[in-house]
Amino acid sequence: MRRYEAEREERRRRTNAVSGRVAVAVAALFLAFLTYDSVRTAVAARSRGDDWVYPPAVVAGVCGVALLTLVTWAWRRVK
Repeated sequence: MRRYEAEREERRRRTNAVSGRVAVAVAALFLAFLTYDSVRTAVAARSRGDDWVYPPAVVAGVCGVALLTLVTWAWRRVK
């Protein structure tokens, strides 16, 4: 019975590890897209002569910092 419980616990840990990696990857892709889209919006606004620093450039900066933080955290966790 204890062996069965240990095997079940090991499967649960592996499943949680995989789902955590998938969640981090999806969050990183989402933040990368938001950064790209905000930079593209800021460049377009600047070429039109509109306000481009706030909100597009600020959103791009915040998303970029969040992406770097997430990638750094994930990289350190793997090691």
